[in-house]
Amino acid sequence: MMNSVRFWLLMLGLLLPVAVQAATHDLVVERRAMQIVPGRTDQVIAINGSVPGPVLRFREGEEAVVRVTNRLDRPTSIHWHGLLVDGPFDGAPGFNGFKGIAPGETYTYRIRIRQSGTYWYHAHSEGQEQAGQYGALIIDPAGDDPIKADAAQVILFSDHTREEPGQVMRNLKADSGYYNWNKRTLPDLLRDAKKFGMKATLAERRAWGQMRMDATDIADVTGYALLANGQPTAARPVVRFVPGQRLRLRLINGSAMSFIDVRIPGVTMTVVAADGRPVQPVLVDELRIGVAETWDVIVEPQAGAHALWVETLDRRASVLAALTSDPALPVTAPAPRPKQVLLLAEMGHSMPAPGEACSAEHAAMGHCQPAGAQPAAAADPDCPPEHAAMGHCTPKAPAVAAASDPDCPPEHAAMGHCTPKAPAVAAASDPDCPPEHAAMGHCTPRMAPRVGTAVAQASRPEGGTPYPVVDYGFGRDPMAGMDHSKMKGMHMPVLGREGDTDGSGRVFGWATGAPYGARVLSIRDLAALTPKDQPPPTREIVLRLQGNMERYIWTLNGQKFGEGPPIMVKFGERVRITFINETMMAHPMHLHGMFFEVENGQPAGLMPEKNVIAVAPGRTQSIVFTANEAGEWPLHCHLLYHMNSGMMAKLVVARADGSLPAGHVH
Repeated sequence: MMNSVRFWLLMLGLLLPVAVQAATHDLVVERRAMQIVPGRTDQVIAINGSVPGPVLRFREGEEAVVRVTNRLDRPTSIHWHGLLVDGPFDGAPGFNGFKGIAPGETYTYRIRIRQSGTYWYHAHSEGQEQAGQYGALIIDPAGDDPIKADAAQVILFSDHTREEPGQVMRNLKADSGYYNWNKRTLPDLLRDAKKFGMKATLAERRAWGQMRMDATDIADVTGYALLANGQPTAARPVVRFVPGQRLRLRLINGSAMSFIDVRIPGVTMTVVAADGRPVQPVLVDELRIGVAETWDVIVEPQAGAHALWVETLDRRASVLAALTSDPALPVTAPAPRPKQVLLLAEMGHSMPAPGEACSAEHAAMGHCQPAGAQPAAAADPDCPPEHAAMGHCTPKAPAVAAASDPDCPPEHAAMGHCTPKAPAVAAASDPDCPPEHAAMGHCTPRMAPRVGTAVAQASRPEGGTPYPVVDYGFGRDPMAGMDHSKMKGMHMPVLGREGDTDGSGRVFGWATGAPYGARVLSIRDLAALTPKDQPPPTREIVLRLQGNMERYIWTLNGQKFGEGPPIMVKFGERVRITFINETMMAHPMHLHGMFFEVENGQPAGLMPEKNVIAVAPGRTQSIVFTANEAGEWPLHCHLLYHMNSGMMAKLVVARADGSLPAGHVH
């Protein structure tokens, strides 16, 4: 009898869904003296003796166990960036009752793996991440991978300084421009005066002075050595491939402060995932990666050696890696892009002045029309340009498009009762699903890959600027729809148009530098690979990204972290967060514990999911999420010194019964 009971209990246990126990990973965090830059020994924080730490691999459906031992002389932590985790294992001290890992202690993380994709892990204590405490994290899917590739390589980019992170913060507090080694000088003024006239030049300098800002303050911290998998250019980092294979590059920006531009001249990259989530393929020549973002791209390079070239946004650091089938072959870096000068218009203070370029944001709002562009289609009265520009709605397609679908006549499409099918010609692009089979519903044709649209113009038009306007999709103009003619200060001094160059050869505009005709990724190019239910939000939270550069304080709605109450959200609530960037810096905003959908102009159901979204200077960006993970979650700028100086909030998701997470402090 007892044997029979044991048998049925065993069978019941086998039938119940349980997480598979994964291998246990042991990570040791300690100080080390290492040569990151050849010929120079620096003090770093290493994980298992290396910078970056080891690449961790999990599988969807497992329970991952990671034991972290702290051999530092101060508390530490590990945050699993982008992972869906139970609150106490998120790894952010001061949230969900987690106090950090004390010196000499070992803390065991237990993570139920509920996703797949490319992620990373890093310290969330003081400035330890900057000192080297980070690594890549790859999660294989439980079933077939929707992203098909023959091989994969992980490339973790990071910015390295020999200075202690604490000293970097003290330098910024003493002088926010401490690391701006590109300030405009008297010779620069004279060259600008020669090109634009002394009156206009002095007026522009005066306007910047009145705002107590610097037009060349592109990045708060410079002087970095940019690394690829822990190696600078001098160490000759290598990424190997086999000719004829589809190679998946898992790109991770693990920098503390550096936005980066990535390109492989002569090799097309196909973007297939953003922050671990699959997206519809987008063909690009280059992409800008915000701090803490991850991107998966597919490449199929020809045999030989190709330059994998990465520059920081301020052009003061770079790394050259060899994407090669033969490590003995040399690679040469392409010509660097010009340094930038910010425009006053990028502060959200002005409309395009007479003669100034028509940016993609202003064109989207109907304020102007780019040179050579075709007249816009008739507007959708239910989705005016200013609302579409902020991503709050998607204009209906012109009725003529509906005529191609007999099941969705124009009058029904106009009322939003149906969506016309794509013209049959689109199906011809998929040889595995010919039009006649698609028409019978026997298959669904694969759509031709999208193409990066950040650069709208294929060639320089007559009278055009040396460089095109580049719209990375990092937000929209927050003043869309306002009557700018009645607002003071809307026409501030303008030396040149966006994409023009100043007297010293620097290009005007935060986003400029890519050439005409380049296929550059815009956030608005992204669409989810698989449609999902994305109901409209029932609540909106507005967060103003603000800062005091003189004191080097960064805030959300004017408050540093801890100065105001947490953001309270009900479990299951659909929430829109609108970020309004009132500063001259771009901010990569990161939400722990949950993914959000980016309102990028895609229809509901296809908005891409991410966990980091960059908001450009003077721009507004909205995200939407379902609060389905109970806990206390950090919401912060992922620029390390911005977060550490105040740009963070606590977002609390109450449980379904209304109770707050254990350890919650109001």
